[in-house]
Amino acid sequence: MTTADFIAICFWPLVILFTVLLSTVREPVLQPTIGLLAVLLGISSLILWVAYGRSSIIAIIDWYLFVIVLGVGLVWWGGREWYLFRSIQGSALKACVAVLGGAAVVFFVGNILIKDFFQSPIVIEGRVQNLRTTGTRNTEYVADVAGHTVKVTMPVYERLKFLPVVRVEVGRGSNYVYTIEYLAN
Repeated sequence: MTTADFIAICFWPLVILFTVLLSTVREPVLQPTIGLLAVLLGISSLILWVAYGRSSIIAIIDWYLFVIVLGVGLVWWGGREWYLFRSIQGSALKACVAVLGGAAVVFFVGNILIKDFFQSPIVIEGRVQNLRTTGTRNTEYVADVAGHTVKVTMPVYERLKFLPVVRVEVGRGSNYVYTIEYLAN
């Protein structure tokens, strides 16, 4: 397990812990300290995501889950605004857009995760060719395995530079390699 994997595994339990602490602790002196620690966790997680985000498949899954949480937050905010300000036309339009946009985000990103985890993976066996990176800011590592283009994490990308013959299991939604087995060259 790499450091990036460990940090990604610890992210959601810490988010749940700080959410429970912030909602249950009523001590006026302790609550700002917990809030500050939660903000520091969020800032450090963002910095670590920028630095190591593509080096862990768990971090990529965490990113999809985070986008789903943001979509649910948009639906909640839009529904709340719609309920509170249903007589004002501008606010109702913003609320409607927020609800529809959040629902679309949850549907599309949720569809990716459902296909990855609840459908059988695509199994590809063959020689790795045409290793490359795509994008300028948000670099994705891509490889062609037996004619199929798949996304890989940075450590897998570094190992695939030797062009081995591999057997990979690819998620149906995200097109990321989840398991890899190196065969003979």
